[in-house]
Amino acid sequence: MQPHLSTYPLHPISPSTLQKTTAAWKPELIITSGITELDRLLGGYKPGQLTLLDGNSSLITQMPYRLCVNTYQTFHSPTVYIDGGMAANPYHIAHYARLRELNQHHVLSQVHISRAFTVYQLATLIQDRLETLIQKQHPRTLLIGMFPALYLDPDITSHEAQTLLKHNLDQLTQLARRHNLITILTHRDRTLVPMQRNLRKIIYTTMHEIVRLQQANHDVHINLVKQHRATTIRSTQPGQRCLEDYIRPHATA
Repeated sequence: MQPHLSTYPLHPISPSTLQKTTAAWKPELIITSGITELDRLLGGYKPGQLTLLDGNSSLITQMPYRLCVNTYQTFHSPTVYIDGGMAANPYHIAHYARLRELNQHHVLSQVHISRAFTVYQLATLIQDRLETLIQKQHPRTLLIGMFPALYLDPDITSHEAQTLLKHNLDQLTQLARRHNLITILTHRDRTLVPMQRNLRKIIYTTMHEIVRLQQANHDVHINLVKQHRATTIRSTQPGQRCLEDYIRPHATA
């Protein structure tokens, strides 16, 4: 099953703009999304921190593809992408690379995708294999797609789900700091990270920042939960060139 690509403008943001937005961080240590409104508000994704993208916007599905390409373009560095929701699609990474006029084969060779089908597989990847991969590949960016979903598995108890979640978040926090990783977790659904099993409280407490991306008609409302800042992406402003302008009819499913 292929994820849908959303239709939001591709606006590169200049280092000078980012420097004004986030003076405490050097631009060369930051990965941007290429979405002007989000990058100005957030100041880019920063190393050593965990950021959660939460909400119903299709931008959340698209963001890992953007970040794989932007990591390569900014640092010529690998990205490790752990897919917890059967959503990672190399075609879309290649497509976005072509939009940025990059060699898609070079970009894809720098994206290391691992898939987890159960919460136990996810725990094994994070606890036992991830640091070895980091030491071998030296990535700048770590992505974990649809991170909370596997912890809702009805075949495991709430207590076990919470225990695994806390251990995994603790390991991710340590790895981000130890290896100076830009670490982004995603959750996309009609609602925010579920309150069930106390998942939202555990995850939100651990994150350095939570970026809520909520679709409302043609706009996307962005809310930085911990900084109490917000903005709106207007996707139909006159003269904007959107991603849909580049997508061939068979590119989405």
